[in-house]
Amino acid sequence: MNGYFITGTGTGIGKSWFAAFFARMLRERGQTVRYIKPVATGYPEDDDAAFVAERAGLAPEDAVTLYTAAEPASPCFVFDPFPFLEAVSRIEALSADRDVVLVESAGGLTVPLGQCRFNYHFALALSLPVILVVPNRLGCLSDAVVYGHFALRHKLDFHGWARNDHFAESERCRARNAAMLETLFPGRTRYAYDADGLRDMEPS
Repeated sequence: MNGYFITGTGTGIGKSWFAAFFARMLRERGQTVRYIKPVATGYPEDDDAAFVAERAGLAPEDAVTLYTAAEPASPCFVFDPFPFLEAVSRIEALSADRDVVLVESAGGLTVPLGQCRFNYHFALALSLPVILVVPNRLGCLSDAVVYGHFALRHKLDFHGWARNDHFAESERCRARNAAMLETLFPGRTRYAYDADGLRDMEPS
């Protein structure tokens, strides 16, 4: 499976905005893309698949949500139990006919799906590189240290950071947080974005 697991340091930090920008970038490079949300809570008011499809120009069949719940809560509270193995099998099947699959978590990297599994277990089960979205705002460096080292400690394939500059309080704050993130995790800031679009920071 060729793809990425898109997650982050929390909820409400712009993961779906990144997924939409990233999917559009990949499509513009000539690749076929399918976006998959394994679980969405707060649905249908919060429909990330529809959001990504509209902004990335994906066909409806290429922006898929597998399991939904109306209550905006952690999956561990609304599924008993969460069908993890079934979800993994469905993602594998949906990835077969696309160049790239983007799997976006509900909430952050460590949100519990149940008593024994967490969001990061999708990345492990599917062998997907992890992109961690971090909002460029007060507190982001502490969050980055915790989540970045968690990813490395749990032997995830940590592709790197997608830094959301939309949250920066000022240009000064944006620049110094960006510089310190690079100091803490050299070469790991792969993408940066705001409302104007995505900047691919990987070496060409």
